[in-house]
Amino acid sequence: MAHVSGKRHLRRIAAPKTWFIPRKGSYWIIRPTSNGYKFEYAMPILLWLRDYLKLVKDKREAKYLLDTNKVLVNNKKIRDLGYNVGLFDVISILPLNKHYRVVINKNEKLVLKEISENEKDLKLIRIVKKTMIKNGRIQVTGLDGSNFIMGDKDIKVGDSILYNTKERKIEKIIRLKKNVLIYVYYGHKAGKMGRLSDIKILHKPFGNNRLVEYLNLEENKVEQTIFDYVVAIGEDKPVITI
Repeated sequence: MAHVSGKRHLRRIAAPKTWFIPRKGSYWIIRPTSNGYKFEYAMPILLWLRDYLKLVKDKREAKYLLDTNKVLVNNKKIRDLGYNVGLFDVISILPLNKHYRVVINKNEKLVLKEISENEKDLKLIRIVKKTMIKNGRIQVTGLDGSNFIMGDKDIKVGDSILYNTKERKIEKIIRLKKNVLIYVYYGHKAGKMGRLSDIKILHKPFGNNRLVEYLNLEENKVEQTIFDYVVAIGEDKPVITI
């Protein structure tokens, strides 16, 4: 008997809470194709086109848009309806000349933010892993699973890369340090923007946790959240529209 590895289906009710979809409806829903994102941080392109933007009625119409290159993700042609489109990715709908960036709102739901033509090539990537590789070089891994070989050995986990998806080059490195602007992208404080005050170590019997203390710019009060839930977005102002 043939062996089929991996799961092919996902129950709608078991879908991540961050997905902007109704919980009632068909029993099964498309399962994301793994491309580096965790399930909570991304949603298949089919759901963005059909359920969120409502540009198509079914899989067949969505497949047509992809096959005819009318929809791009980060300036890239895609064919897979399950392709995971996640935080800070840019979806371009060419016939409408519209561009959308994936963000998360205060209800902890992934949503699309319409952006200008000038920003469609820019993507912000949070560094989640740093590794020393051959010849003393540094490799960093982003929240989306992307990897970069860096000449800057001072780069740290938590820093951000502003990446140009058209020219395929790094435009800027944003350090996660005091007074930098941050954006909370997960947890019950998701969608908030603030200015970082301090990074604290919470000592526990079994390992330590890092917390970020920041000034909530909207409510003008000091709050805390988990270190892994924030991304540096700029110094004086955000480098992208969020």
